[in-house]
Amino acid sequence: MTRFFSRPLAASAAGGAPALTSTPEPAGMDWPREDEPELRPDWRERFALGTDLALIGIVVTAAALPVLTLTAALAAGSTAVHHRYREGRLPAFRPLLRQYGRSVLPGIPFVVVAVLLLIDLMALARGLVPGGTPVLLITGGVACLLAGMATLALVAVGRDPDTPWRAALSWAWSRMSARPWSAIAPALAGVLAFFLALSVPATIPLVIGFHLFAAHVISDRLAPPSSIRGGHHPSA
Repeated sequence: MTRFFSRPLAASAAGGAPALTSTPEPAGMDWPREDEPELRPDWRERFALGTDLALIGIVVTAAALPVLTLTAALAAGSTAVHHRYREGRLPAFRPLLRQYGRSVLPGIPFVVVAVLLLIDLMALARGLVPGGTPVLLITGGVACLLAGMATLALVAVGRDPDTPWRAALSWAWSRMSARPWSAIAPALAGVLAFFLALSVPATIPLVIGFHLFAAHVISDRLAPPSSIRGGHHPSA
């Protein structure tokens, strides 16, 4: 208190009335700052994203109807989903169509393997193949790991449509070997989507679009982009 009242007084130019002199604030005072609020999408952006994912799922479903084109349709859908949630808008249609066309033949072996695994699982579940529950569980676990690796490969192709399938699979295998959870997590999401589609078949197009979106989001956290083709990094 004594120090406060002992500050020098200055006379005013008009009548000589004393006036308190202004004292600057101490230099270097670190006042607390409030962080800027994080911008979050409102309900309209979320609705637009959901609508675009549903549209992508419908187109992928229609393109996969011949069955042998399933892998090509999923690859083009993965690219569309990655572009939508990274850029905020749907990509052009012609590049997706070209990617779909050049992915049909390389994708046929993956479709054949997936169909054979599905037939094997159904036969084990119905008791048509010897082995019982232990063999069913082992086969189901292997199928889940392969599905997770295939999902990572789809993500790699979606990040960079020019990535060859062999390079995408090699990258997916290395990610799965280093961090198994990076393949298990999208595989579990795929199992959930599969049973949801079986329960309500009408939701299959919606499930496909949203599952591709979930695969990209999960992979961005657990398997971020890294070198795939000799130093080339897929677009993020």
